[in-house]
Amino acid sequence: MKKKLIILAAATTLVLAGCGKTETAEVTKVPFKEGSAALLTSIDQLKGQLDANKIKDAKKLSTQLEDQWASFEDEVKPKFPELYFKVEKFLIPLEAGLKQDKLDYPTLTALNTNAKAAMAELTTAFTENKGAVNKDVIEASKELQEAAKAYNKYVQDQGKQLVSLLEQLDTAVKSGDLKKAQEAYGQSRMPYERIEPIIETFSELDGVMDARVDDFKNEKDPAFTGYHRIEHLLFVKKNVKDAEPFSARLLEDGKKMQQAIAATTIEPSDFIAGVGELMEEAQSSKITGEEERWSGATVPVIRANVEGAQAIYDLVKGELKKKDAALDEKISKSLAAVIDTMNTLSPVGPTWNDFGKLDQAKQVDLKNKLEALAEPLVKMPGTLSK
Repeated sequence: MKKKLIILAAATTLVLAGCGKTETAEVTKVPFKEGSAALLTSIDQLKGQLDANKIKDAKKLSTQLEDQWASFEDEVKPKFPELYFKVEKFLIPLEAGLKQDKLDYPTLTALNTNAKAAMAELTTAFTENKGAVNKDVIEASKELQEAAKAYNKYVQDQGKQLVSLLEQLDTAVKSGDLKKAQEAYGQSRMPYERIEPIIETFSELDGVMDARVDDFKNEKDPAFTGYHRIEHLLFVKKNVKDAEPFSARLLEDGKKMQQAIAATTIEPSDFIAGVGELMEEAQSSKITGEEERWSGATVPVIRANVEGAQAIYDLVKGELKKKDAALDEKISKSLAAVIDTMNTLSPVGPTWNDFGKLDQAKQVDLKNKLEALAEPLVKMPGTLSK
């Protein structure tokens, strides 16, 4: 157990180095059997390269591992959220570690071994359909149907709030007041992040509104628009005037997103599965600080992801308590710990503390608490489907 804790501590450091889970380019989707076999083959190849200290060959496998997992992970998420989380717990820091200038061979070897074991467990479960979330049970529950209706209303409300806050951002940018524009930027991120799993289903709009600079030539690329073009202009260039066309475009895209959301009906199994996606975003991607690299608003966006997960949990906790009171209690306590930690790191409201300037020990503590919350939350869909 002590050895495993040391490995996970080292893994956390790798993720916090700014190389956590990244947005992968479009990859060809393949069936689970084909994709999992390819990934396990790559994991075996990596073992040989690590054992032989072949640095260049090992580094080349990082992108390959990412793409292979991305090729079939969407088939895993809704059926086996707990095992999905287990694989990512080792695979993401493994990929991150392979991107470092200097490879930490003992940690990478241990992560590779654990990733293989997790993939083997997932492969067995998937092949035998053992422990899969029973969608039919969830859809047939009257209580969960009512919860889904309430969640639909929550999502609609967040969509409306998104447009309202983007209007405030556009107004602040046009006023020329940098401080107000920066604060309005941060506030406008909140509803977007609370319902991110729903927003991501509208991939074309999401790709325009929330694209990272990594997908473009540079910060000046004309195709680079949306939130993060505005973020760069407001927090790096401190140029409010140049942000005007981008804030106007973001507002129009936000209105389109709100209309798309308004026409959507979310089923019980879909909204319950969203809890895992929100926590994955928070503890494996957002925590690196990469997404809000210029604004430093990492804690607020993580808080919004957690609030979105809490909204789902609050709607189903009555049913969850009936089926597994211990799990419900663990989620409740872990949720309180995460919220308390975030509130000590950064205030709630229009201002925030730059995540990049926080002590790494505090960053690691938040990462660990997020993971401690994610672990019981991803068990929720399976428990509710029993």
